[in-house]
Amino acid sequence: MGMKNFSILEAIEVALMMEEEGIRFYTLAEQKAGDPEMKNLFASLRDREHQHIETFRRLYSDLAARESDPDAELWLLDPEVSSYFRASVDSTVFPTKGSADTAIAGLRDVTDILRFALRLEKESILFYHELLASSPWPEAKALVEKVLAEERRHVVFIHEKLARLGG
Repeated sequence: MGMKNFSILEAIEVALMMEEEGIRFYTLAEQKAGDPEMKNLFASLRDREHQHIETFRRLYSDLAARESDPDAELWLLDPEVSSYFRASVDSTVFPTKGSADTAIAGLRDVTDILRFALRLEKESILFYHELLASSPWPEAKALVEKVLAEERRHVVFIHEKLARLGG
């Protein structure tokens, strides 16, 4: 098949795209929601996604500065992990830029939006968990762990809102 292995930097680029699409999704969800409480919820989630982008940008910059390190073999992920990342990207909620627009258009109400958001956050956790496991640098692991903890809080937060709505 001849597919090249993913690098850590490519995985971070995917994480950035996922977060950007998350921002777009929550922005559109806020616009679609009629209830002020739900508008605030989606605005809050959107703002948190902005924080994740800043974290991943900082991580990308820090790692890109190391590109000339002698441990360059650490940049490429092994074939199995590369295949997993490629499959994750292809099957994620937001596989391409602009996917958030298509996704939100098919959702009828706030309950549908929250269910979709829950799925989005869970997929992010899976992807970031693999990124965490694949990163050879402690400082990179610390930043990814920070984002993972926040994504877990999002899952709990969204789940609680869904439960209150009976969804």
